Amino acid sequence: MSGGLLVGLLVLPCLALPGLLPAAWAGGAGDGALRMTVTVNGRGHSGLRPPTVRVGAQVVKRYRLVNSGEAHLYGVRVVDPAVPAGAVRCAGRTLAALGELECVARFRAVGGMRRATARVEGDIPSLQRRLAATARTGYVGVAGGLRLTERVTVSAPGRSGRSLGPAWGSATVAYTVTNHGNRPLHAVRIGDPGLGLAPGATDCGAGGGAVAVLAPGASARCTAVVRRPPGTHRSTGVASGSDRITTYGPRGERLPAPVLTARSSAVFTLPSRASTPPSAVPVEPKPKPKPRTAAGSGGAPGRPAGSGGVGVAGAVAVPRGAAGAVGLAGAAGAPAGATGAAGAAGAPAAPAGAAGAAGVAPGVAAEGLPVLPPAPTPAPPTPAASLAVPPGSLAPSALVAEQRSDSTAPPSARRAAVLDNEGFLGRLRRRGREASELGIVVILLLLLIPAAIAAALLGNRRG
Repeated sequence: MSGGLLVGLLVLPCLALPGLLPAAWAGGAGDGALRMTVTVNGRGHSGLRPPTVRVGAQVVKRYRLVNSGEAHLYGVRVVDPAVPAGAVRCAGRTLAALGELECVARFRAVGGMRRATARVEGDIPSLQRRLAATARTGYVGVAGGLRLTERVTVSAPGRSGRSLGPAWGSATVAYTVTNHGNRPLHAVRIGDPGLGLAPGATDCGAGGGAVAVLAPGASARCTAVVRRPPGTHRSTGVASGSDRITTYGPRGERLPAPVLTARSSAVFTLPSRASTPPSAVPVEPKPKPKPRTAAGSGGAPGRPAGSGGVGVAGAVAVPRGAAGAVGLAGAAGAPAGATGAAGAAGAPAAPAGAAGAAGVAPGVAAEGLPVLPPAPTPAPPTPAASLAVPPGSLAPSALVAEQRSDSTAPPSARRAAVLDNEGFLGRLRRRGREASELGIVVILLLLLIPAAIAAALLGNRRG
């Protein structure tokens, strides 16, 4: 009895073993056999609490794959939409049963929230199954940046009073700082080493010398007024601020917020002195000439020379009848005290027409400044006057030459001079007028000749 019981206990497990083995094999390769965890720059649970990474810094994602099944996984691959294509590298493509495998992705961070669901897959060819696992992962890209521009307005320098040195001018420099990052910036200050301005020396409005908070995409303006000597100067603006955000490095180290800076420059020139308008320049009055009487000027005693006319230096005094011969007779009503030739001491006084001989119009001011009325046309000379030359005076040929050289030339000579200076268009107009006049004459001849012939023929018939 005891022997049969012992045999039964030994046989029953052997009978049940073939039915139990297939179930154990299949259960070792179930859907829960593959698991994946992801760390971003050493921080786990990045799907719930994504770490902050500075834009441009390196992001390191580590994918830890665990196969708790009893079958090998072949063709293992990891897909992460938040990672550039081809950035995930695995140590192998096979994940052994009850084994582990690590895949790594390295790339540069970009700005903003970067969350994604990573997926890992592997195949079991003997069972024709594909196992998969997912994990939520991500990071936050912190983009901090400043942009600075400036504009200079130059004011003209004023007068330096009694100082003999150059007057200094003033320039107003307007700085515009912009936050082109995705996080607010704090305590933004602007300085200018080129103009000797320390950080915070500019006027930024209500915040004094600094911008307390500058929101993403916002701009602020700060101004500074400087005084400099005349010349060319260079402004080199520098803006600095911080977003006060701690980020994580590739190995999981904490990195403090850096100081963000931006630079700009501008060149401006200050003039030496403000220019004075011409109307504001004082004009000193011109002193009047003192009256004096020339011995042979031909004026009345005690009358200033030049009150009746202006003499021609070096001219020969012409007697009373010679003014008409030379063709320099003055206008009617000229003052009787016209001056003769300067320096001709003892020469006889010129008559009333000698003012025209000097070439000056009757309306001459007392100060010697001539008034310019239209010049009167002088009368043509008479033959008797041209021949009345006293002994010791100019010869008739000289008088005629002087007459020819003056503006009182004969009409034929003036007409010849005009024709010589006539242009091409003037000649065409003159020829056209002459042609029109000749045409009228020809037409009259053509009308009169046939009429005369007809009258002659009629007379012959009647006779």
